[in-house]
Amino acid sequence: MKKLYLTFLWHMHQPYYKDDEAGVYHLPWAFLHGIKDYIEMAKYYEIYNIKAVFNLVPSLIEQIIDISKNFEQDILINKISQPVANLSENDKKFLTKALFWANEKNMISPSSRYRELYLRYKKDDLSIDSSVDLLDLEVHFLLSWTGTFIRDESSFIKSLILKDRFYTEDEKDQLLSILKSKFRYILEYYKTLKNRGKIEISTTPYYHPILPLLLDPASFYEALPDNSIPPNAIQLTEDANWHVKEAKSLYKKIFEEVPKGFWPAEGSVSTKTAEILSQHGILWMATDEEILSRSLNLDLKDNKFRNKLYKKYYYSNDDQNIFIFFRDKELSDLFGFVYSGLPTEKAVDDFLGRLKEIFLKCNFSPHVSIILDGENAWEFYHNNAREFFDLLYLKISETEWIETITYSEAIYNYEIDAEELQYVASGSWIYGNFSTWMGHPEKNKAWELLYKAIETYNKYKDNIFLEKRNEIEKEIHIAQGSDWFWWYGDDHYTEQADTLDYLFRKHIINIYRKLSIDPPNELFIPIKKFHKKLKINPPLSEVYSNFDAKLSSIFEYLGAGDVDIKYDLSSMHSDSNHLQRMRWGFLGNFLLMIILGNFKPLVGSKEDVILHIKLNDDLIKVYLNKRSMENSSTKIVLKDYRVDESIELLFEIDKKIINRNIQISFELSKGNRIIEKAPVYSPISINLTPKDLSNWVV
Repeated sequence: MKKLYLTFLWHMHQPYYKDDEAGVYHLPWAFLHGIKDYIEMAKYYEIYNIKAVFNLVPSLIEQIIDISKNFEQDILINKISQPVANLSENDKKFLTKALFWANEKNMISPSSRYRELYLRYKKDDLSIDSSVDLLDLEVHFLLSWTGTFIRDESSFIKSLILKDRFYTEDEKDQLLSILKSKFRYILEYYKTLKNRGKIEISTTPYYHPILPLLLDPASFYEALPDNSIPPNAIQLTEDANWHVKEAKSLYKKIFEEVPKGFWPAEGSVSTKTAEILSQHGILWMATDEEILSRSLNLDLKDNKFRNKLYKKYYYSNDDQNIFIFFRDKELSDLFGFVYSGLPTEKAVDDFLGRLKEIFLKCNFSPHVSIILDGENAWEFYHNNAREFFDLLYLKISETEWIETITYSEAIYNYEIDAEELQYVASGSWIYGNFSTWMGHPEKNKAWELLYKAIETYNKYKDNIFLEKRNEIEKEIHIAQGSDWFWWYGDDHYTEQADTLDYLFRKHIINIYRKLSIDPPNELFIPIKKFHKKLKINPPLSEVYSNFDAKLSSIFEYLGAGDVDIKYDLSSMHSDSNHLQRMRWGFLGNFLLMIILGNFKPLVGSKEDVILHIKLNDDLIKVYLNKRSMENSSTKIVLKDYRVDESIELLFEIDKKIINRNIQISFELSKGNRIIEKAPVYSPISINLTPKDLSNWVV
């Protein structure tokens, strides 16, 4: 009987945040996601009659084991664990900032006390200085990162949530004790679910390197022939083998068998990657649909070829086959970037409706892969996506034509068509290339420093005792992790960019110090120069425009307001990039606005392409591929628009709006599908108060 086979792969990963020399963890994300997401995401597979693949990166596994032995190694947990009365002023200053590392809407605002403290912090950093304030802040931070299942299972935690304020040191200590015990249980819980046949566990090269760039840095050029890589780039085949071999070894130690599958870091693959994994006995790997498109030299977005995505593929090398599964990018990105903003029922029905379309279009049993981070998206959902997943998994388990399977099961399921690939294109799940990790001056600088350190080590390693060699090589392998390069450049934003920059350079500094060589001075200079963050530049004057959706003159939008509307893409990434920047300004009582981006590919679509503009509570719809618009607003009225590479809009503004902030966000839909949002999570607030207008010049 024909079925749609569905595989979820939830990728669980944290880079190595520990400085082994100092013996401390500089960032708390392994612990925080441990108590919020690692147990939570797996719990559903105990409850519902469904299956999935969980990818556990060795660098995360190592940190879970190490932190479980001594939680005080984590700088943040160490300070929270101390009585507030014993904290220094520097400790209090550090905590006051760090304890708001939580999503405002879904983690802070549900508590009236936490929100009160947050609003005071935004207004004045120094306003949270009493012991009562700081203790409440510590407890609320921990509660906000506590998963919903842990909350449900503890009457004590429920009582803390209800109490909301005036917490005691004893209550904080008891909460910490519960959370630590849950954290220690993570790996055992995954092992139990695996042994029950509810989940499959896969892994990744040890410290999450971009394996193709280790095997051959020149593979960068396959997708980006006109970009540049570091001039001192070298092949690191031995290191690549180490990451695969040690990942297998740790997996066997924890789960008492060898892994069958790998999710290569960031879905980064190549023909050489397929060969090295198959040589190590790996049966399957997974990556992005863009790689399949380039491997087949077909446009899989074309409906004529789309069904090819829903098969399994294999690559043969010396009589060894490795199966390759390709994620449905559009469906996967919906989980990460769209469904958090929809009502639960609408989001679930949308997903199941899309699966039904695939099922009906294929004249075979299709296999659909949903692959994304298993830890970063859920804080943008209400209640950590609990209602969403409960309804989704319930409906999937009750739908006869859908069957969830693991990738190892898919290999031996002969109802799923298999085809051979002659070669595997080089690239990742981001743009189908490696530009996120190499090519930008900051990223290249980081690689140059790493390559120099490796070359220095290679000169001396034959004369170094084995124990010292292992210590040095650990620092090298950690520094090869993808995350350091992810945060360099101007494509992603995090408050902790400086800390990550410091950690990367510290790992390389440690290499030289272990060699008893003075580290180069340049290692003590931050690499990070580009800091992507929300920066709203308000208008300085009235604006001029030809109103043709082009910036053909330097005088157009001169003095306009400007903001990057994709500022909030951070540890997750969406390939959709039609909406990029917004510029705006007044001309009399009219508001001129241009959305800079890449709209031309959408204009020729046979389906309706609509730009949904949400201004405060009003919704305006603009049809890109036909002259039509819908406007529900009486205070902000769209009078006209133009579409080219960009889209330009002319609004008539009620004078009453001038005294208010405008909350603005955008969605692009194609047919009945949302294909992009900007900003991804929270609207941008444009300040149009008389105070700002008084600074305008003409």
